[in-house]
Amino acid sequence: MKTAVQNNLSYPRIFPTSKNTALSSEVSLVIGLVGPIASGKGTISEFLKSKGFKYFSLSDVVRAETFARGLEITRENLQDIGNDLRENFSGSVLVDRIVDEIKKHDFVVIDGVRNPQEISAIKNDLGGKIVHISAYKSRRLERYLKRAKVRGEDDATISKFKQVEARDLGVGEGENGQQVSECLSLADFKLVNNLSLDQFYLDCEKMLSEYS
Repeated sequence: MKTAVQNNLSYPRIFPTSKNTALSSEVSLVIGLVGPIASGKGTISEFLKSKGFKYFSLSDVVRAETFARGLEITRENLQDIGNDLRENFSGSVLVDRIVDEIKKHDFVVIDGVRNPQEISAIKNDLGGKIVHISAYKSRRLERYLKRAKVRGEDDATISKFKQVEARDLGVGEGENGQQVSECLSLADFKLVNNLSLDQFYLDCEKMLSEYS
């Protein structure tokens, strides 16, 4: 269940460095990320990329499909298209579409995991581990509103946050829909992102050491 993660890369200053988390060509590690909205999945993705992990996003697969259908890239459309793909192909279709590319890399992080069938594909087909990113709802709301302001999203409100979060977690969704709440129970490791960034990065280091 544990995998060594070793590396000779130089790290950006904002990330703590550790002799125990250098990448080795003798091992491989695939990490899938699950967590509620604005919990810090993007932050840990950047951390892992700095360690040499290749980044993939299931949301990017949905964005490509949404664009191909000539639809506007909105959260609601992305949720609808993701559900439609899982319903008409398979529950793991988003992973299936990029699995060949994933297998070209030894160290991979997969963001945007929202359905248990995607977790099954990551664990069973790729031998991956699932990491749950958690944070207080108040902190996530604060991050959500701040992020939306930077992106120029005028419709970001507390009410909107509650609405998109509920659907993301699985409220009113079928088995092929958004099921983040169920996914959390399938995680192999949990990271709590309530304190400073420095502490979160240190906890990320500890998480990697669990697989060494």
